[in-house]
Amino acid sequence: MKLISAVAGAVLAFAAAPAALAGQVMAKDGRFEADVSARQMSRIAVLGDKIESVRKIDDPEGPQILVETDAKTGDAFIGFDGDVSGRAFSVFLVTESGRTLQAVLHPVAAEGQTIIVKPDGSTAQAQTLSSMGPGAPAPPRADRRETYTETLAAFTRLMFNGDDVDGVRRRALNEKSRPAGPFMVRQVWSYDVPGLHGRVIYITNAGKETVPVMVDAFLVEGVLAASASHETLRPGEQGRVFVVEEGQP
Repeated sequence: MKLISAVAGAVLAFAAAPAALAGQVMAKDGRFEADVSARQMSRIAVLGDKIESVRKIDDPEGPQILVETDAKTGDAFIGFDGDVSGRAFSVFLVTESGRTLQAVLHPVAAEGQTIIVKPDGSTAQAQTLSSMGPGAPAPPRADRRETYTETLAAFTRLMFNGDDVDGVRRRALNEKSRPAGPFMVRQVWSYDVPGLHGRVIYITNAGKETVPVMVDAFLVEGVLAASASHETLRPGEQGRVFVVEEGQP
């Protein structure tokens, strides 16, 4: 699982060109097309609805498409078990409301993707934290069905900038560094608004080789989004990971 690609409507331009949070596509007449990772699991979520099941037709002579659905979040996870270069795959997403969406998926050589699908007629309105200022109301509970993409993007941007904003509780954490694979890791800041809890984690490459920052390692249950300040870290170099979780309403 991974939650990194381009953020629809609010692309995060981080200093070291990290992968961004999520991409949004519009379903027209019940159909949409999207690029997904050819080598990692990608996530598909439908705004305002939950995916209950996925229907697919496999070619017995070719690579298979692998599908999992998460009953709690209503997301679907898509992967492949072979060489899918130049191929396209069609699956049908059946949602909780009874809607059926046809997804035409194009595997590409990229990190795992998250695709946010906005169905025809959706009235979902995104409210961003970037507009908050003195006297501005705190945002409502971040429900992935309505405010998912832009709210998560803005909340991550706020943590990246280290901003102190009215309505956002920013707290320093005094954790000691601990080893995690080739890195030394420590949590430095926490951020809280109604419905969202964020953590800023400092990671240092403790090895002798340049290594990639695998954001998907932070995407455990309950995590809504994860992004990083660097795609790779050189020996001794430090970066940051930004994790957004569900918080108290």
